[in-house]
Amino acid sequence: MHRTLLAVASLAAALLATLPATDASAQAPGGRGRGMGMGGMMSHASLLRQDVVQADLGLSADLKAKVAAELPERGGGRGDNLRDMTDEQRQKWMEERRARNVEDDKKIAGILSPEQLARLKQIRIQALGAGALMDESVAKELSVTDDQIAKLQSAMRDMRQGGGGSGNPGEMRAKMTAKAMEILDADQKAKLEALKGPTFDVSKLQMRGPGGAVRPGAGT
Repeated sequence: MHRTLLAVASLAAALLATLPATDASAQAPGGRGRGMGMGGMMSHASLLRQDVVQADLGLSADLKAKVAAELPERGGGRGDNLRDMTDEQRQKWMEERRARNVEDDKKIAGILSPEQLARLKQIRIQALGAGALMDESVAKELSVTDDQIAKLQSAMRDMRQGGGGSGNPGEMRAKMTAKAMEILDADQKAKLEALKGPTFDVSKLQMRGPGGAVRPGAGT
């Protein structure tokens, strides 16, 4: 893997550790509406299972049934709290999730039309907010540099040490996005906007908090 992409993966793990405990524990992909984590941890499959996304894509009843059959909801596993993991444990967790997502993406490519698949990717980028920059494919598309990664890492460390959004996940994501936009150049910002496509109301997305309670996603 390219050195910059390795840095991106490392930054994604660090970002997960900055989230408040209640939000970080909700990031682990696995159930319906889960996978709202930063930097590639929100999978296409976790989005595709959601009714609001299926409606946006215009899925037929047959395709919805196919999604349910080929991309079944997975349990939350150990209910990991990423803040309590060591860097090595977080990296292992991310690698396992990434491998699972690769398998699911292959299935999704066989279910959706090219147009639907492209729209799903757009929705995911919008839902990730600043976390989109920690996604390897997006970072490569935007030609994110090592220097920019270093600046993001520094900004996230400062945010973690300063208390971030005072425990408010939505406020923290907003601050992360604002900081990321400061670091990108004009061309990268334009490319990112193009990758987002038509606006999707990410507030309609659902994620599960501790105990399995479902709450709206606080997108940016």
